[in-house]
Order: sequence, then C-alpha cells, then structure tokens
Amino acid sequence: MELSPFESEYADSVVPTFEGSPATHAEVRVGADAETPWTQMSALLGTTVIRAVESFYLAKRSRQYFSDLPESDDRVGRAIDDINSRLMRMAVVDIAALNDGGLAGNDPGNSRTASLPTAHQRMKRHLTQANASAAELDRLRELQTDINPDRYAPLKYVRHLRNKWAGHPSLDRRFDAWAGADKTLSIAAVEAALVRLVNNAHDTALFVSSAPALQGFRQPPAVANPDGSIPMDVDLSSVTVLAEFMRESADKGIHALRAQITGETKLERLASTEAYQGERY
Repeated sequence: MELSPFESEYADSVVPTFEGSPATHAEVRVGADAETPWTQMSALLGTTVIRAVESFYLAKRSRQYFSDLPESDDRVGRAIDDINSRLMRMAVVDIAALNDGGLAGNDPGNSRTASLPTAHQRMKRHLTQANASAAELDRLRELQTDINPDRYAPLKYVRHLRNKWAGHPSLDRRFDAWAGADKTLSIAAVEAALVRLVNNAHDTALFVSSAPALQGFRQPPAVANPDGSIPMDVDLSSVTVLAEFMRESADKGIHALRAQITGETKLERLASTEAYQGERY
C-alpha cells in the first residue's frame, strides 16, 4: 500500500512568488548607517526590549495559571503544555536577541541588530570621534561589561539555550549537558537575564542623557503632524516603567484567557477562576 505524501493545507495558487534576492550585507549596512542614532534607540525600545518582556511574561504566566491542567485534563492540558513550552522557547530567543551583538565582536561596523551591544558599539564610535573624556568611555565600558554573557551566568545560560534551540536541538543538546539545559529549563535564570538587560537599557538611556557627544541618541523634540496632533514617543529612559506595564498586561491577558476556558474539567470545579493563583515560579 502506497502512502499519500504529506501536503500543505494551502493550494499552490496562494503561495506567493518572490522576485529577486534579499539585500546583501553591504546594502543593509548602507541603510543602517543612514539611520539616525535616535531611530536605532527607538527601535531598541519599541521592538526588542518590549517584545522580550512581553514574550517572557506571557510564557511565564501561562505556565503559572494553567499549571494544573496537564495532570487533570487530557483534552486541554496537553495542548496547553505544548503551547507553554513553545512560548517559553520563543521568550528565550527574544531575550537573547536583546543581547545579540551579531558580528560586533569581530567586526563592529557590520553589527546591525536592534540590540544593546549594537547600540553600545555605535555610541563608542561617536564618543571616540568626539574625543570624549576617559570617564565617559569608562562608563560605556561598564555598561558593556554589565551584559557580557561570559561574566554573568544567567546571560550565558540564555545565550546557550538560544544557540542550542536555533541550531540542532534534537542532536546537539544530547552531547552538551551544561547547566542541565539538556533536560530542564530554569525560568528563574531566564528572568534574571531579562531583568539585567532591561535595567541596562535604562542605565544606557541615562548615560546618553549625560554625554554631550551622544546628543544624537536622545529623543528629539516632538514635531506636530500635518493635522496638528503631536506624536507621543516614549524615551528609552522609561523602559523600566514600560516593562512593568507589559508584565502586568501579560498577567491580565493570561488570567482572562484562563477565566474563559470552560468544559467538564477541573476549571468548572474551581470556586472562582478569577481567584485562581496557579503555581508560582
């Protein structure tokens, strides 16, 4: 008996046709260099930092509020358990992206990721060109050292997991059991890494505000739109406030999701779903 091939759920006619090729490193570098420093700082806040915080706390709260389901509900619990594992994997990748130096170690000019190491490298170039004081250069080195994975174990742990999961997780982790990452995941270590990176982003913003040569990295004055409205941009120095807001938002979102799931399960036997606290990690 000949087995049928595995097929897509989409018809071939809806698969898009892509013309040309992605931009080369040189082409992307031209575009990145053309950006103002503040634009990069804005992207760092608007995408990388906030995405990492939101991603982690969605994953953590989902594990917390649905912690009873895998053992009590085969229909929902098993699916939720799989979803939670994938959410946490994505969170680790997002946190690692915040501290991704790209090619910064070997060729700082070719590192273009919206990450803290990239921002620090660009600041260093501006400070050097402006003949900044030794104190300013020392402070920048402190910020760089603060998020060096080789000096802070949780950051090294997150980088290790990201590298394993992004490579060949089914094979590579069988031969590398460092930190028990071949079998378990320390959520506490992942959160410690995230906290350090968020606080470093805040400290970086304070440093930018104190260094004259880094004026281009500061938020420019708001300019009114043609309709008279004024855009409300958020400065990177507010990152800790935004991070706390995203943590609370993730908590409320997952809590609401838990409250909406019904059926002949343990959920119906809870006196009050809204009062459910779940397992703390």
